[in-house]
Amino acid sequence: MRAAIAIALSLAFVAHAGATATYDYKPGEFLVIDGGTSPDKKFSIVAGENKAGEFGVYLRDAQTKKLIGQLEEVATGLDSAPDAYHAHWASDSKHVGITSRADRHWADNAIYRIENRRAYPVETPELLCHAVPEFCQLTKELGGALTEDQIYAEDTVGKPWKARQNSSYSGIVKWISSTRFVVSEESQWQVRERDPSATLGQYGEAEKEDESDESAALYHVWFDAEGECELLPNDKTRVLSTQPVKQQKAKE
Repeated sequence: MRAAIAIALSLAFVAHAGATATYDYKPGEFLVIDGGTSPDKKFSIVAGENKAGEFGVYLRDAQTKKLIGQLEEVATGLDSAPDAYHAHWASDSKHVGITSRADRHWADNAIYRIENRRAYPVETPELLCHAVPEFCQLTKELGGALTEDQIYAEDTVGKPWKARQNSSYSGIVKWISSTRFVVSEESQWQVRERDPSATLGQYGEAEKEDESDESAALYHVWFDAEGECELLPNDKTRVLSTQPVKQQKAKE
């Protein structure tokens, strides 16, 4: 069962880590991303290149086709095809979440409040430390996990570490109401020296690498959860509850 769950969670990351999706835009061409049109049909989220040939994701007036502004918080480091970007609008068209990949194994979730024809960034909720605070504490005790930038930075390659996050995915699954939504979050980690199994509860799985060349024990960790979240004043958010989903995926 442990191996089956680990394989199922690994396959989940393969689905998010597909090949680069590219598109050759014509000058001035902007295409609506997946789910990009707001429910009230007034706005759309589009991808394309500006006059300087720089790729970006924008909020656009769906009726006049005029660009309103660039959504700079949306990750655009890997894909350019419009269907590689996924928008999740609230039913009242006042908030939208956009999931996209910063790297082949790293998908970010950017949330915006739409008001007065402008897009205001909203804090993105994180489920990990809410669901498994003991695991977050463990990584701190090991000196803190390497960040995405540190993992791929040239000056940190080969440096010793005890905890690192290799993959991440976050996206809005659905809007329950105009102020509450469900987020799906997955991540894959490596931990040295300390067995993290007891810190994960039902939210993940840890497998020891038996044939590792490392002098210290090396564990591969998978985390998978969904959480109900709530919008707060001043563009803040909070996690109300979380539930594990790894068992559901293992059965598929």
